[in-house]
Amino acid sequence: MGNNRRDFLKIMTSTGLAAALGPWSVARGQEKTQPAAGEAAQQSRAEKALALMGKYGSCCTGVLGAYAPEVGMDMDLAAGAGRGMAGGIGGLGHVCGAVSGAVLVIGLKTTNQDNINDMEAGLKTMDTVKEFVARFKKRHSSIMCRDLIGTDISTREKSEAAMKTDAFANCPAYVQSAVTILDDMLKGI
Repeated sequence: MGNNRRDFLKIMTSTGLAAALGPWSVARGQEKTQPAAGEAAQQSRAEKALALMGKYGSCCTGVLGAYAPEVGMDMDLAAGAGRGMAGGIGGLGHVCGAVSGAVLVIGLKTTNQDNINDMEAGLKTMDTVKEFVARFKKRHSSIMCRDLIGTDISTREKSEAAMKTDAFANCPAYVQSAVTILDDMLKGI
């Protein structure tokens, strides 16, 4: 199990690095480009999310952790809250961890002491979640981990086989999308 976790973290970290570089990466023979001002702040959060995903091996923790200070959560709590969501909720391949992390952020950003028992505020939070899911699905056609990675990971053996075939190689793109969509949606909240 230890080697498989290290392999997973190595995959996540190596694929996350290339994805995190985004606009700063330099293709052979091309000039380095800098992002626009608004894009730089977003890229910074995406880089943080990717680094946290690599560190903790969880897309959910990456997204939630990138917003943790903003929502009054310390990183240990974010890591613990995100751990069970990894691999599409406990490794079952259900809802993508990046989506789960984003939904947790939405709940924390839209809920406070004054509105925690307010039904209308709860319905607005649900509407925000529905909008997030619609945007994510528009980009990636699904919010289900098994659909996004293209394989069943519902058992330890299937998960280990998926790691060996780089099934998780696109996960950094899903984390980046979640952060990009969240940053755009949460501007007014």
